[in-house]
Amino acid sequence: MSQFIVSARKYRPQKFDEVIGQQHVAATLKNALAKNQLAHAFLFCGPRGVGKTTCARILAKVLNCQNLQNGADPCNECSSCQAFNDNASFNILELDAASNNSVEHIRTLIEQVRFQPQQGKYKIFIIDEVHMLSQQAFNAFLKTLEEPPPYAIFILATTEKHKIIPTILSRCQIFDFKRIEVDHIVGQLQHIAQAEGTKADTEALHVIAQKADGAMRDALSIYDKIASSTAEDITYKDVVENLNILDYDYFFKIVNSILQEDLPSILVLFSQIIRQGFDPEQVVLGLAEHMRELLMAKNPKTLQLLQVSDQLQKRYLDQSVLCSQNLIVNSLNILNQADINLLRSKNKRLHTEIALTKLCYLSHAFLPSSTQEKKTLDLSANNKKASPNPPSNPVKKEEVAPQTIRSADEVQEETPVSTMPKPDSPLPDESVAQHSPSSKTKDKKEKSFLITPSFNIGSISQAIRKEEELKKESKSEASLAGIQSLLNDYIEKEESNATKTALKNTDLELKPTGLYIYVPNTLVKDMVQQEAPLLQLFRDSFDFEGKDVRVIIDADKFPDQEKFTPKKILTNKDKYEMMATENANLIKLKNALNLKSDNE
Repeated sequence: MSQFIVSARKYRPQKFDEVIGQQHVAATLKNALAKNQLAHAFLFCGPRGVGKTTCARILAKVLNCQNLQNGADPCNECSSCQAFNDNASFNILELDAASNNSVEHIRTLIEQVRFQPQQGKYKIFIIDEVHMLSQQAFNAFLKTLEEPPPYAIFILATTEKHKIIPTILSRCQIFDFKRIEVDHIVGQLQHIAQAEGTKADTEALHVIAQKADGAMRDALSIYDKIASSTAEDITYKDVVENLNILDYDYFFKIVNSILQEDLPSILVLFSQIIRQGFDPEQVVLGLAEHMRELLMAKNPKTLQLLQVSDQLQKRYLDQSVLCSQNLIVNSLNILNQADINLLRSKNKRLHTEIALTKLCYLSHAFLPSSTQEKKTLDLSANNKKASPNPPSNPVKKEEVAPQTIRSADEVQEETPVSTMPKPDSPLPDESVAQHSPSSKTKDKKEKSFLITPSFNIGSISQAIRKEEELKKESKSEASLAGIQSLLNDYIEKEESNATKTALKNTDLELKPTGLYIYVPNTLVKDMVQQEAPLLQLFRDSFDFEGKDVRVIIDADKFPDQEKFTPKKILTNKDKYEMMATENANLIKLKNALNLKSDNE
């Protein structure tokens, strides 16, 4: 069985042109080699897994290559390249500063610098994680780093540049490595998958690249993990399950429910996510990221900032058309505040549900109330009656935007005192979009948006009251036949046989004070009371305002029902007396042995 080699080692770049995402570093080093203007000390700094050590090894290999190709590519055929490939080169020394960080280790390194290379022109010292050196080790290294022998070249690598003392930085040429873009990581993963004969979905590779956070080594490690866990192809489902990532389909469903103001569906989806083991923080962060992607999709200029697959980009475009800019921006504001406050919240689930409720009724906070619309219409009608001549510049009906944002005064009038913003809190410069006859084409677009530091609870309450009034108007007059028909339909759809039996053993009676559901015993009463959806269905379908819906035990209404008599719990004394009545010799035995019962 051959030894498995991880992709990060197997597909490590061997030339500068093969380095992914660091073309600025590769081009500079190649030009320095071509012009013979190579420095004696380099500092490669940047995040983990972006190619710092890889570039250091390529540079060390090129410096001693005996037959360079294209001026900066190793030949991989000469004795120096072969020794490097076999990890047997005596001219290249790698030192891990994390475990060799004392003055003694630096002194040993300085002693090795004194010896000339046995083969080739240069002796290269690669010091990884150089920021781990102690202050004394840095000071001991200063003189050698500033004026080394002509054959010595130092390549330092670090992920924390700020921890290196300025005297070291001033003696090195500094190259800043950047995070690798998602598209570049996806391209490299597709190349590796093709070389390994594995079929991988582009969407799955995008998830791996985003999870890697700009580090190619992390992406390759994740790819190896997914490839070993799947039988054949790498699919999006495999990546989501193995990496425990929250599927973006949930966020698309949540936003669709927000647009429909369907709060129950949002809470049900949130409950499903929690049952799968995800934390509320992941929901808030994921939904905020989703809203950010929708905002980027609203404008063609920012569409390129979507680092997702083409299929997913189309989904963002389709949903962004349905979402207004007001909704997206204020949703981001609410989610940002929820993320900040979650750190101090003791009930994170409830805190997240409150934020989702705000998002669901967010549109009502920026639309004019029905009373305000009515006042505006009445005022317009009165003005028309009062003035015999129409105004010189009448505002046409189509010139008024269908949705306008309320001014700060209107918001303050409808906002309770407890929810009013602080005096020093910033208010938007313009709350109401201005319309003019010359801006006829622009009126069809959104003119401005409002970012509210605190959510307008008064507007939500008003929207909820309006919704309840509409539901009340749609309710019909309660009748015993209608209630019984509704109960029968509920029983047919019920899956539990025990619940069906309990609901059938009920007797409905409609009185002026409300609906009374009579049951034969306590067991049936408990089962009926647990059917909260049924009781709520009665209230939603019929007008029971100010009336009760009660479940009452009345065994007399069920003469055929076997009455339930609870069993009496007997004490030891009760058991003895029952046995003594049946057998008198038990009393004699008790007296002979001078025994006593527990209660004596």
